[in-house]
Amino acid sequence: MFFMDLNKIHPDQKYIDGLAANDSVVIEMIFKKFAPKVVQFITNNSGDKDHAQNVIQEIMILLFSQAKAGKLQLTCPFDAYFFLLCKRRWLKELKNSANKDVTVYENVVSVNESAHELIAQTEEFEEEQKRYRQENKLEIAEERVVFEENLTRISDKYFNKKKHKAASLKPWYFAAAISVIVMFGLFFFDYRHYPNFEDYNHPESAYFTERGVSEAILKQAENNFNGRRYETAIPIFEMILKENNSDEIKYFYAVSLLQVGKYVKAENIFKELEAGNSVYKEKAKWNLALSKLKQGKYDDCKAILQTISQDYEDYDEVEQLLEELE
Repeated sequence: MFFMDLNKIHPDQKYIDGLAANDSVVIEMIFKKFAPKVVQFITNNSGDKDHAQNVIQEIMILLFSQAKAGKLQLTCPFDAYFFLLCKRRWLKELKNSANKDVTVYENVVSVNESAHELIAQTEEFEEEQKRYRQENKLEIAEERVVFEENLTRISDKYFNKKKHKAASLKPWYFAAAISVIVMFGLFFFDYRHYPNFEDYNHPESAYFTERGVSEAILKQAENNFNGRRYETAIPIFEMILKENNSDEIKYFYAVSLLQVGKYVKAENIFKELEAGNSVYKEKAKWNLALSKLKQGKYDDCKAILQTISQDYEDYDEVEQLLEELE
């Protein structure tokens, strides 16, 4: 058992607690905030995105197990700790493979030195797990299975790995499907299959740090938004906007409006954000396009997508949606 001064626990312990609780919002946030650096490191050092995905999942499962065992209290930024764990895991795999003399490029971000002492604890825990795996409690094992299923779902979504059901269909099924399409084609010469709004509807989680607004009210807005209780979140956002009219609050307010079908109000805010130069400019364009998609205004949706910068963080989805609209 590891002992430490509770006063030294880093605020980023919230990520560890979130993993232990199998909190989807926290897991998604870890992928969004911390995975890119790991992906860059691995792809720069003889790996690819599949390798990066495997390493990230292995480390998150390890952290989940360690947290559930009550043996992980974070004393440094999660970013430094997580990156160093992933880096060491990948370098170990390279060493055990045929690529023993690979040059390592580390121009990503320097790792906080205070993370090293925690690394030793984690690796010791991992070895201990291997030695005494048969003694693990059944409820922990069951929880781990549930966690891994949730982690895989979120990971596949982050790495843009969609399951294509068509690949598993039998040849006779394809023949029957083609016959049906041909039959309907005789009646509907302009038959098209348009993309579904829900396939692209995955709003990012909200984590507010606004000033001049009650922390309790911000937390209410954050919890209701992340819990997809948009109808409840909307009046709270409206209350906050009276005190703080920031682009961040306006953005999440508009997303909430879009989710409940209040298109005009939502689009007016997205257009306002689009005209500005904040970090929400391209995100506003994307959501404006989604609003048109949800309403079945496919030409308008396509036109807006074509204005989104290639520097937009989720531009791969923009390209995919454009392709489906062709």
